Amino acid sequence: MKIKNILIGTGVVFATSLALYHTCVIKKGKTFAASLDKSPESLDEAVLYGGKMKDYQNQTMQDTKIGAFFGGMQLDFSEVITDKAAYRMDISIINGGLNIIVPNNFRLKIVDTCKFGGIADHTVCLDPDNSVALSVFADVTCGGLNFENAPE
Repeated sequence: MKIKNILIGTGVVFATSLALYHTCVIKKGKTFAASLDKSPESLDEAVLYGGKMKDYQNQTMQDTKIGAFFGGMQLDFSEVITDKAAYRMDISIINGGLNIIVPNNFRLKIVDTCKFGGIADHTVCLDPDNSVALSVFADVTCGGLNFENAPE
């Protein structure tokens, strides 16, 4: 009888903690989404419990914020128009994943905080003399972030 009560109590504690964790992540996701630039030319994106694929073909690159909360996205920046020498990308991931495709002339500088997650930079800058700097500030918790060049 004691073991049964211990197992039931453990199950209740686990279910409660899981529900509280999801509630906190949902709140962070909604707060993040509310902070995004909602203008039509903005490149800011967020996903909560879902998936998204976005292609920014022929759009002007700008500083951007990206968030994935219990979901994933693939964002293709390979055909963006650049008018500056440097851009900033702020990324927040909790239990999610991002795949970001950048042009071959982008040079990445990644500053990250990873907790039970990771970042992979598979990019190659083919023209270092005329490169565009992309400073990435990423906070990854239980998720992943991948950067790659567009396939030839």
